Amino acid sequence: MDVSVITPIYKGNRYINGIFQMIADNAQKAPQLDIELVLVNDSPEIPLEYDESLVQNFSLKIVDNKKNLGIHGARKSGLHSAEGKYILFFDQDDSLTDTAIASQYQYVKNADAVVSNGWVKDNTGTKRPLFIRHQQNRVNDVDLYFYIGNLIASPGMCLIRKDCIPNCWTQEEMKTNGADDWLLWTGFLLDGRHFEINPDFTYTHKSVGTNTSDDETKMIESSVEAAKIMQPYYLNEKFNKIYQRRLAMREMCTQKNNAFLKYLMYFLNFDIAFKLFIFKKG
Repeated sequence: MDVSVITPIYKGNRYINGIFQMIADNAQKAPQLDIELVLVNDSPEIPLEYDESLVQNFSLKIVDNKKNLGIHGARKSGLHSAEGKYILFFDQDDSLTDTAIASQYQYVKNADAVVSNGWVKDNTGTKRPLFIRHQQNRVNDVDLYFYIGNLIASPGMCLIRKDCIPNCWTQEEMKTNGADDWLLWTGFLLDGRHFEINPDFTYTHKSVGTNTSDDETKMIESSVEAAKIMQPYYLNEKFNKIYQRRLAMREMCTQKNNAFLKYLMYFLNFDIAFKLFIFKKG
């Protein structure tokens, strides 16, 4: 098996047929690849409903969690059943172009992982690129994941070799949704792994205001948990202290009517502010 697409489903029956069609379209554009879709039912009280006739040119596996595990646990359940050399973690409400897998596989060659560009689309339908100018070329700079945070908006932009997924991600399980992507990529890079760069736009993330990734308070809580999980695996006190300061800055920015304190935090953490400014300029 060449590629396993792992998609947790949480109260998401309305998305399944669309996912089938996306994967079938991708399989048609990449006939040389063996592709499987692993659907993980993370709302086990609701049976999955779908049109099986849409399963064309790819294999389908269904994983039924006995209880709700959250996004990290559900992705791990899918990973346990996946047989592909490369893994694509794909969220139920996002979308892939019909050449996404072919494009990613072409660029990854035999590397550890590849990251493409993509779009973020808001609830008005407005789209903007996830990477601008030179930002995508910085994804291998591990220090930026501590100074700034997660540089990769979604794992749906990546194809990662299964045996390159770090132990800190596979051996632990996060209780708070949101930052398992950060844990995945920082562990990947601290293990000495490397991303290839695919300039193609293969992926669209839908930002509708209800995603965990759109809720900064929950994301900070999840990020604190991820940082604690990581510490026993990678004893880097410098990075840990930088990330603690970065999370404190993010928490201050969630408080309304505190502009003075926000600017004070940026002044007191000038090194972080400078890294943010340079990265956002692209």
